[in-house]
Amino acid sequence: MVAVLLAAGVVPVAACTGNGQPPARAGPAARVSAAHAGAMPGAVTSNGCAGQPPVSPLPAWARAGFSPADQPMPHVLGEAGNIVAILWARRDALHSPPLQDRNNKILWVSRLSLTGPGRLVIKATLAGGARTAVVSVPGGPGPSIINLPAPGCWTLQLRWPGHADELKLRYVA
Repeated sequence: MVAVLLAAGVVPVAACTGNGQPPARAGPAARVSAAHAGAMPGAVTSNGCAGQPPVSPLPAWARAGFSPADQPMPHVLGEAGNIVAILWARRDALHSPPLQDRNNKILWVSRLSLTGPGRLVIKATLAGGARTAVVSVPGGPGPSIINLPAPGCWTLQLRWPGHADELKLRYVA
């Protein structure tokens, strides 16, 4: 079981293991900011919480397994361009608490090859620094369910074997 550690105690959080597939790879030229990938006006840029994430084609290195490969998906690219969070909430947002009939599904795709087995460890901080949570996804980047303990703009510091990145995600009530 994955756990979220809060200052007030421990709250359980569900997550899936990785899909066992190696991450897609590409060179530095493939680093595409979501802000330049057809983001809609008022939408989240590559690393912000201004609104819903852009629904646009994924970076070329993150398209493995999608058909058609350039189909628009809501996603947020990490600040360093090393990871992308693909959100399975096309018409809706991530929620805290999670909705009863829908999970907060995120597919994490690393641009970089993993240096060994391990977990994706997420240290999340709510804007203003009032709350923090730590989530561990077994198997490293891959499919997950990430539930955070409060609505708002969360900065996620991501670490997985040999790599790190940071991005922001908004959770709504």
